[in-house]
This record gives sequence, C-alpha cells and structure tokens, in this order.
Amino acid sequence: MFSTKIMKQVLMLFLLSGLMLLSACSRSEATPTTDPALIFTQAAETVAAGLTQTAASMPTATPTVTLPPTSTPEPTQAVTPTSAVSPTATIPPTATRPSVADRADFVSQSPLDGTVMYPEQPFTLTWTVKNVGTTTWTTAYQVRFFLGDATLRFGASDIRFPKEVKPNENVDLTLSMKAPTKAGDYTTIWVLTNADGQNFYTLTLNIKVSGTAPTATLTAAPATNTPLPSPTEAETPVPTP
Repeated sequence: MFSTKIMKQVLMLFLLSGLMLLSACSRSEATPTTDPALIFTQAAETVAAGLTQTAASMPTATPTVTLPPTSTPEPTQAVTPTSAVSPTATIPPTATRPSVADRADFVSQSPLDGTVMYPEQPFTLTWTVKNVGTTTWTTAYQVRFFLGDATLRFGASDIRFPKEVKPNENVDLTLSMKAPTKAGDYTTIWVLTNADGQNFYTLTLNIKVSGTAPTATLTAAPATNTPLPSPTEAETPVPTP
C-alpha cells in the first residue's frame, strides 16, 4: 500500500498529462502535432518511474526476529578427586581410677543422717565398712576429709586405719567431731584412701544444727544435821601425896 503523499503525486501527474493533451490540441496547424498516445505513454512512464523511485526511497519494515535468551552454562570447576580421609576418633582422657582390688561396702554408721545437734556439740562418729576387695587393708590406709571448707570437717582430723583388714572383714573407723557453731543443715564428706594415695570409697554424714547449747545447772548438796560433840567436864587434878 502506498502512502497518501504518493497518491497525491500520482494525481498531480495525471492532471499535468491532461493539461498537456489539451494544450497540444489547441495549437495551430503550422506547428507539427504530437501524437496524443505518445504523450500519454510518456506521462505513464513518468508516473511509473516516480512511483518506483518513491517506493525505493521509502524504508521497508523488516521483521526482526528476536531469539529467546539462552542460558549460558556456568563454568564448572574441575574437582580433583582426593583420597578419603577416615575420621580419627579422639578418646577423651580418663581420670585416674582407683585400683579395682580395693573395694568397700557400707555396713553402718553412728550417729545416723539427719541427727539434730546443738551448736558446737561434741560427738563421736563411727563408720563400719567391709572389705569386699582382694587386698588386705593395712594401717597405711586412711580416712581423709575430701570436700568442703574447714567448717565441714566438724573439727575432725584425718586418721589411719586402726588395724589390718583382710577381705570379707569389717572395720570400725571412728572420728571425734563437733557440730558447727551456726544453725543449719551440714554434710561432711570423707574418703577411704589406700597406701598409694588412691581414693576408692566415699563416706558421708548429714546433721542438722539448731537451738542453743544446754546450760549446766548447779545442784546444791542436801543439808544434813550432824550433832556436835557434847562438851566434857574437866577432870579435877588429884594431888599427889
């Protein structure tokens, strides 16, 4: 399809061609006449040439094909195979354990846990334990204070075993103690230690301190009525003849 401007040019060429034909007919006979068909043919050729030139000068819409975007593959990093490394299990350090040969079982204690005492009350603690191991406990074995500040010692000192204790025998371990000065709930912790310094058994005692120390009451001795000796008469001296 041609634009409006091209159509106007075509119409103008046809009008000019018509005017040229009328002008040729009205000329005098002296002037040589031109063939009207030839004039029309020339006009038509001129119009065709103009149309061709106009069409050539007009830009033609060339369809642009838009290709869909293609995903660019990301460069892959070459992976160099490495030899598999087996995880090494880390064994945590273990605390020094006592010899299995030294073993004990609890038999009894006096006083019992939960005993109520008044502040600074002196008392004797006795633990009875049984040797259930395979060694003989010697007098180099000890009962030692294990945990806490000096208050929880209850005034007692470490002691050695009073005798040798063979397997399956019992021993009484006695400590002289004194209750703390302040009211409260207290637990003392002690351990049995062999001759090599290894702890192999734990002993505890719990007491409750409350109240005040009892005051001593002085009791007067009962009065007795003892008769006083009666006076005796003085003897009269007898004169010597």
